[in-house]
Amino acid sequence: MSFSRTWKGWILSWDRNDFHTFLYDPWTREEIGLPRFTHDLPRVFDCALSDKPTNPGCIVVILHPDEPYFWYCRIGGVSEWIKYDYDVGMDPADPKGLTWKNSVLHTLRSCNGRFYFPIASVKHGIIEFKPNPVIRIVTMHGFRVTMRGMPRGFRARSCDFELDGEPYKFYVFYEGKLNITSIALYKVDLVQQRFVEVDRIGDQALLWSSWYGGGCCPATKFELESNCVYWIWRDDGSMHIFNIAEGTHRVCYQPSQDLPKLSSEAFWLLPSNQTVQTRNVSIFKSV
Repeated sequence: MSFSRTWKGWILSWDRNDFHTFLYDPWTREEIGLPRFTHDLPRVFDCALSDKPTNPGCIVVILHPDEPYFWYCRIGGVSEWIKYDYDVGMDPADPKGLTWKNSVLHTLRSCNGRFYFPIASVKHGIIEFKPNPVIRIVTMHGFRVTMRGMPRGFRARSCDFELDGEPYKFYVFYEGKLNITSIALYKVDLVQQRFVEVDRIGDQALLWSSWYGGGCCPATKFELESNCVYWIWRDDGSMHIFNIAEGTHRVCYQPSQDLPKLSSEAFWLLPSNQTVQTRNVSIFKSV
């Protein structure tokens, strides 16, 4: 059985034996049947929904993990998956950049019925269905190159997530071997094509898993800290808390002989309607 967690907490499941494909709500145990998916998929793959799956016309998109195309279907529409080949640019196929290959999407978020994806630090792609897929690339503004005194050439880990129906992007900046130097949260304004830095998300907490993403949930209700990101460190299994309002972070759980290592492959199951996806990025080239 292969699966993908999706927006609104639904899980898309696929059985490679009989191609049975469906969306499943782990809280209500409600199922929504989808057309049988007869193509091969890895155990874990990326999937996105344009809306609540209970709303008519919701579009389901499954990304191929290695090739530049995806499949999509409409809930309640034609009972088949439609393949769509896309072109969003080229990536180097070798360390020296002597050969190039078509870029492959590894993450897809949705907002107001549209899908979007990051291409580089200042570019985002937008997918609209009219009714067929139409892709456009926009150049974003408002990203400060000298982020809080950081030199050029720094690296970052980031996650893209949805909050109150709007896309956001959270950065953890570091030097060397993950020596964290600063953090930043941006609202991704796709209409004005700007990154708008924000310093708080109210009484909410973001739980972040390196492999499966995560989500937002009420902080006080679940005895978490407001305006904070909880992240299980992939390298050593420690848990870090990033305070967006204060711009600080601390380690709240450090594995030892007496404390087990936390799994960075945790699957957060939250009473939530926002999801996130993580990725490692190189923000700027050294000069």
